[in-house]
Amino acid sequence: MEPPQKPTLAQPPHGRLDRQYSIRSSATVHTLEDIEQEVNVMSKRVEEVEGILQTTPPDQFEAGLRGELAQLHGNANKLLATRIDAILTSELISGRDDARAIRKQLIKDVEKLIDKVEEQVKRVDKLKGH
Repeated sequence: MEPPQKPTLAQPPHGRLDRQYSIRSSATVHTLEDIEQEVNVMSKRVEEVEGILQTTPPDQFEAGLRGELAQLHGNANKLLATRIDAILTSELISGRDDARAIRKQLIKDVEKLIDKVEEQVKRVDKLKGH
């Protein structure tokens, strides 16, 4: 007769433990994820504009394209200055590292987005002869 086998722990899905956050950490991470969604929408529009700038003659640009870029620039700056920079991670415990990593990446992404929009505004002005 064989000896009884030791019980084994079932592996969680994907081979890793799901992270459990405190309420405060969870709220912060969710806020950062919501901001990330906004940044993704802005980035998508910046890429659409890039396609327009590369394929459309300047006299056929969408009406208000430059104004839209200026608004996008302002929104990105405001997002960075008033929402991302306002998120404090130092008081978090369970989600501190994740929140810091997301926040740091968001700052890089938004700064890159702002630079890209500034470059696009300059190109629109140059192509339109302003």
